[in-house]
Amino acid sequence: MVRYSENKIWRIVARVDDEIIVKSANSIERAVRSARNAVCKRLCDAAGIQYENGWWKGWISMPRRAFIENFLGEPLYVLIEEELDIDTHSVPYEVYTIQAVREVFKNVLMMCPDDIDSWGNYHWGEGDSDKVLLLGSDLPIPSAITFSGKSESEEVLAIGDAQESFDKCPHCKGVIPFGTIVLITENYRLIPANCCGEMMWIKEDDTKLFEEWE
Repeated sequence: MVRYSENKIWRIVARVDDEIIVKSANSIERAVRSARNAVCKRLCDAAGIQYENGWWKGWISMPRRAFIENFLGEPLYVLIEEELDIDTHSVPYEVYTIQAVREVFKNVLMMCPDDIDSWGNYHWGEGDSDKVLLLGSDLPIPSAITFSGKSESEEVLAIGDAQESFDKCPHCKGVIPFGTIVLITENYRLIPANCCGEMMWIKEDDTKLFEEWE
């Protein structure tokens, strides 16, 4: 067990625009979490979007956490009465745009087919490396489709070829484009349909829908 001195604390400093944010706690985890939340709240206010409790949770929030880290200085274990020195904490001066904040903090349930490629990667940025493989990751399930009527998440167990399952798009009745996939969890299926721009959710045991599509 790590023992902390009663006379020392973990301190971390962040900067958003010209505002200096200072957070401290007895553990480095609490200090960093507090600083992250403060930076997130400040950025959301600047962008005019709602701050979400638990914004950092899950694989889908990796881009958010990475974005916030750019505003944080180095956490240091200092004496409680030690004078604050921003240079010692190596506090960066991060330049950002409101559009970038809105893009990073968009609701993950607002994913569209264009965000998901034929290999099952979710693209959250413009760069080729700004992507996450959905296979093996938890997928957020909207409350409108869940059995419980509440938001859920399930692991993507497999990725299938939509053309092998359907002769035509269940929504627009058009031809399913080559490369369209089906994301398969234990109880749900998701088809990112580029032909009509719909994210189609299917319950695993919804046999009536399958009969209508045959």
